[in-house]
Amino acid sequence: MRMDQYIGLNKWAQERVSQSEVVREVGVRILSNGKVEQFDRTGPVALVVKEVIGHIPGAWKDHVADLHRYTMPNGSVFEEFVQAEPWSGGPCYHIALKNKKGAVVRQSLWTDEELGNA
Repeated sequence: MRMDQYIGLNKWAQERVSQSEVVREVGVRILSNGKVEQFDRTGPVALVVKEVIGHIPGAWKDHVADLHRYTMPNGSVFEEFVQAEPWSGGPCYHIALKNKKGAVVRQSLWTDEELGNA
């Protein structure tokens, strides 16, 4: 079957851009009917700000996936780009990261072996 395949970021990059922190939230929610509900919950909150900066046009689909800019808690910025598009029944979009100066973040690159170029 021929199709566009979004592979995404490698494991190292995924871990960096999905940083979160577990927080406890305590408060009240006021519903439209005036009823007040209290809540006390614990859950993850993203520490990284994620913005859409473009998209990947595919061989068969107009829009395969969005490309993102990530602003980290320390202010550093990373942007996604398409590193490679090896074919296996269609293009397989492997994504990597560049820093705000446009330099490729080496750890975010897929290896030749992972890309099937070994």
